Amino acid sequence: MSTKKLNGVKAGLLLASLLAGGVTQADTTKPTPYIMTGTVRNSAGQPVSGVDVYAENTLYYNMNALGTTNRQGRYTITLPRNEIGTWRGGARLSREYHGTVYQFQLVPADRSEFATRSGAIRDFTWKLTGKKPDGGYYGGTLWMFGAVNAPGFDLGRVEVTLTPVGPIIDGSPGKVIKGFLVGSQLRDIPIGRYKVSARYMPENSAPQTVLIGARNPSNYELSMTSDFRRSNTVGDVLEFTVRLGEKPTTSASDALYVSGEVRANADLKGTVVAVCVMKGDQCDQATRRTTTVTTPGMSAAYRLDDLQESAKYQLSAWKDVNGDGQVNAGDLFGIYGADAPGTTVTAPNMFTSISLTTVR
Repeated sequence: MSTKKLNGVKAGLLLASLLAGGVTQADTTKPTPYIMTGTVRNSAGQPVSGVDVYAENTLYYNMNALGTTNRQGRYTITLPRNEIGTWRGGARLSREYHGTVYQFQLVPADRSEFATRSGAIRDFTWKLTGKKPDGGYYGGTLWMFGAVNAPGFDLGRVEVTLTPVGPIIDGSPGKVIKGFLVGSQLRDIPIGRYKVSARYMPENSAPQTVLIGARNPSNYELSMTSDFRRSNTVGDVLEFTVRLGEKPTTSASDALYVSGEVRANADLKGTVVAVCVMKGDQCDQATRRTTTVTTPGMSAAYRLDDLQESAKYQLSAWKDVNGDGQVNAGDLFGIYGADAPGTTVTAPNMFTSISLTTVR
């Protein structure tokens, strides 16, 4: 038996030992004293492995017993025998998808508290859509904003179509989603990569073409492919600027790019943002693309074009402060996904940000 720390859950004193995924032949329809056990499944009823499950003591602060699901989606947590108070079950999942790590709070089948001596069976479901009990939705949100430099139109008459590009985050094929914007939004979308298109449906008139661009666009397209951006304030979002038009301002071949923002606590002018496909620990120079920040400030937008479809790129940014051509003390440097080694991005990706820190 071992104990595991659960990211995002009050961690303090970890109680008890845990049997990660221990499955016995005992009757699983009745709770066992001093044990919390159960199964985690997705919305299709398939088991989900690698889920962090916890029993949280309702009397003491920072007191949690922890476990992890096995390949069958099963977990078993042994509770301490000498602690007073009741327990409440919970489960969280971190899942990497196209270079971004998304966080999910799973849905318990039974939210009631239970006593240590009674034990409990607590099953959970990984839901990608639906209303949350405390408000909001499990799915992400699409936002569309009218271009400020183009004639206005009623966004409530914009019909949006989202077509999955490959499997969505739970590995399922996903479904085509179609709907009208409500307050500039389309809500409760399963996290995935989508090709997004739209059309304007005016009253008593023929449909019109809607061109789509990034949040601060330099170009517009008939459609754009994008992943959800993680946001601490509004959740997982897709954001676009739209305008009426007859044809795109760029060709479809220009769509394979990575863009986003670089940030630091120092001036970024002169920072080089680069991508390349890694072969072992070496950059494949034939795949390397760079762009340089030309404006002063502690944040700047960037875009890297002419990338390969489906290629996995490492993304980094570097400001050679002393101009010696080497990364050393005093320089600014950052790698996308630095806290998760091996993180890559694939084109197109519109919301990839990098934080630079001073090399010590």
